[in-house]
Amino acid sequence: MTEQDELHGLRAELDALDVTLMDTVRRRIDYGVRIARYKSRHGVPMMQPGRVSLVKERAARYAADHGLDEAFLVGLYEAIIAEMCRVEDLVMSRESPASRDVR
Repeated sequence: MTEQDELHGLRAELDALDVTLMDTVRRRIDYGVRIARYKSRHGVPMMQPGRVSLVKERAARYAADHGLDEAFLVGLYEAIIAEMCRVEDLVMSRESPASRDVR
């Protein structure tokens, strides 16, 4: 095996991990849609600051426990949370009683 073959193999493994990561993010967003529907049905506000704090604290602990950069991992979760809020807001606005009256 040449050095190029080894590099190609490592990159192929990294690409496979990327697919797993993206699939996991997609699944997380799918759960966010389910949560948004629940919140809409039960009158729960979209923004849950306590939950946001918990998720970011968990990311910070994970980073510290696994030798990762805390700011990076918390920042990644801030981006994920922002997308989740955007998706939840879209779902909840479509499922609100006022939007159902318009249809």
